[in-house]
Amino acid sequence: MGGNPLMRDVVSQVLYNLAFSPKIRSIDLHDSQCGSATVAEAIFKLIKISGAIENLNLENTGVRLHLTADFYKALGESKTLKYLNLSEQSQSHSQYNLLAMAIAMNAYKKGKLRVVSYRQGLTSGGS
Repeated sequence: MGGNPLMRDVVSQVLYNLAFSPKIRSIDLHDSQCGSATVAEAIFKLIKISGAIENLNLENTGVRLHLTADFYKALGESKTLKYLNLSEQSQSHSQYNLLAMAIAMNAYKKGKLRVVSYRQGLTSGGS
């Protein structure tokens, strides 16, 4: 998908439609470089609506830059998501506090989130 620019244009529509599928357990978009505000919104809706998604790999997609507070709230409330990969190859501005609160809220609400990968996200210089 990463090598096909036409696919990148429809990723958000595909993700939104998959949110209504009760059998989709895993979505892997790694290295697709499909990051945009539209895709980030579709991922937020996927997590919020889907009652089945367990694994979401967004490594090196560029989506992390576009995630909103609504995404992190949905992550905290998710009852099914077990694995989330938000790693990037390069440093990027991120909302560390929102991620930490989402992980804590997920644990408090007895969610299933057990693995969050966030390489190249935290810096030693503070933010």
